[in-house]
Amino acid sequence: MNNRFSDKRLAPQLICLARFILGLVFLYASFGKILDPKAFAENLMAYQIFDSPQMLKYVAVTLPWIEWICGILLVLGMFVRSVSALTTMLLFVFLAGMISALWRGLEINCGCFGSPHETIGAFSLLRDSFFWLVSLIVLLSPIDPYSLQGFLNNRRMRLADSSS
Repeated sequence: MNNRFSDKRLAPQLICLARFILGLVFLYASFGKILDPKAFAENLMAYQIFDSPQMLKYVAVTLPWIEWICGILLVLGMFVRSVSALTTMLLFVFLAGMISALWRGLEINCGCFGSPHETIGAFSLLRDSFFWLVSLIVLLSPIDPYSLQGFLNNRRMRLADSSS
């Protein structure tokens, strides 16, 4: 069966570049939040989404580490499908939070990269939408052979072929 979309795949080099850049973005986004969880908690509080102070503290402390782990795994190219599914969902939630804040007329700092000076606006929405699209592309694309996961899969297949 010939699918007209089957020939429209991105080159493995582009998928690798997208995966690597997305990983660097998540690493960069996590650093400021990890180094100053109090400031990140204050940014989260401004969104007026969390009723529970304990939940706010939990998110402020764990989310940056989740971003860091996602960044490391994407840069290395391990668990690419699972991690890109997680980053796609995280970026969707981030976008929903920003849209909600704008809809409610809140003029607050984004908290996106740990920067206290970036107010939510068109730039942050476009930037996060772009990263969401990149994450979705990585999720829906085949695992690139330049990733550690792709390398290990190719090696396992070669070993299986040579033993048969």
